[in-house]
Amino acid sequence: MHRLNVTIEFKNGNERDIEIAVSDLVIFVWSGRTTDIIKKEVEELSRIGISGPKNIPEIYILQPYLVTTSNYIRKVSDLHSGEVEYVLLIKNEDEIYVTVGSDHTDREAERCSVLAGKHMYPKIVARRAWPLKEIEDHWDDLVLRSWILEDDKKTLYQEGTMKFLLTPEKLVDLIREVVPDLKNVVVFSGTIPTIKGQIKPSGYFEIELYDPVLNRSIDHYYWIE
Repeated sequence: MHRLNVTIEFKNGNERDIEIAVSDLVIFVWSGRTTDIIKKEVEELSRIGISGPKNIPEIYILQPYLVTTSNYIRKVSDLHSGEVEYVLLIKNEDEIYVTVGSDHTDREAERCSVLAGKHMYPKIVARRAWPLKEIEDHWDDLVLRSWILEDDKKTLYQEGTMKFLLTPEKLVDLIREVVPDLKNVVVFSGTIPTIKGQIKPSGYFEIELYDPVLNRSIDHYYWIE
């Protein structure tokens, strides 16, 4: 069984290490909260030859071993990209944590099959997380960001608040339809549009989940070699 180890940060400053024996890896696609957000994502993908959604949202179940906290992954093709997402770490229905991740994807393969493209790269998560209960009351204020390298310079690639994506409560409700037992489940939320409206490959990807209310952040980076 694939195991994921993360450190939980509590708002009182305490920390606790937990282990999740991942039973299911669930990936959401087309999970924007409004039609405008979904439209922007459709436009970005159509520019590189990937067709739009059959369902909104779409849910994919991937192999649990794809989840990793690594800082290095191997390039499969030249047309690939990361995308910042919030990630739910569900120990059980009463113990849910939130972190930041990247659903790194092979875009060449996605032209034929989204599921195939998703399976060709690991799914990156940060090594730290927060209890969902500590941020529920200001969820829409949380900010997701990502950066890539352009001409060897770190460039802001994505930025937006959680109000653009479906809430954890909604994701959990939808997951019940495909995962019968909500224990040790890792859930990728789906992403936000890029700032320039263009999906770009990069050999470096950095992600951040920022909480402006409690003034703290979780970040992670990885290289694609």
